[in-house]
Amino acid sequence: MPERNDAVTIRRATADDAPMLVALRAMPSTLRHQPTMQYDLPTQERLLRESSARAEAPTTSGKLHWIVEHDGVPAGWISLDIASRDQATGSVGYTLDPAFHGRRIASRAARLLVALAFDPAGLALERLEAVVSVENIPSQRVLEAAGFRREGIARGLLRIHGVRVDHYRYGLLHTDLLEPEVPEPDNT
Repeated sequence: MPERNDAVTIRRATADDAPMLVALRAMPSTLRHQPTMQYDLPTQERLLRESSARAEAPTTSGKLHWIVEHDGVPAGWISLDIASRDQATGSVGYTLDPAFHGRRIASRAARLLVALAFDPAGLALERLEAVVSVENIPSQRVLEAAGFRREGIARGLLRIHGVRVDHYRYGLLHTDLLEPEVPEPDNT
């Protein structure tokens, strides 16, 4: 069932979404900050079939993909890679078509994914992680708007276009959502 936040929804990706993902993964805006693997259509279809077969359950491991939609129109994708069930952690990734940039769509989609990931009856995770190139300011804003906290820098973490790129590490604990927000002091 699609999750909704204003005009933004996320729904589980299927093999039918493969053409859009192949095209999105090849866009210059995607390749600029991500070491995105380029898959041919049959490979992307297979990967999405495997992903869509995984349930949203407390025992699920592996990579799950959702399509981000704005007003019912596919705008991009968001994924969650549950690498450690023992540690109840997962890594978040996302990409939007440039036509949808600057409208807070990715931030809303990330908040929807956070709710799914931390739902004790759903994926029952306790920690989410993400990395973002130090030069990718818009993506840093997406994570921060979704509640993630910058935890440090990983020097030369990933190779992008053959060059090692520094990335900020972000994390979000399910308990962070329970903490009341402390207003900034008024220094006037």
